[in-house]
Amino acid sequence: MPEESTPGGPLGTAMRKVTFPDGSRGIILVKAGTSQEDADALAARVWAERSEPGSSDE
Repeated sequence: MPEESTPGGPLGTAMRKVTFPDGSRGIILVKAGTSQEDADALAARVWAERSEPGSSDE
């Protein structure tokens, strides 16, 4: 995916397509200028935190 910002996000942010550790795909909003590698790492960290026991939204 290109490194430039994608229209539609708040000023100073960019949308990045990411693949989560379980193989699912998604889009996350990151600070403009964030590399794809950093976006993927952030997505993996968020995925891991949400997968921890006791972290459900219920």
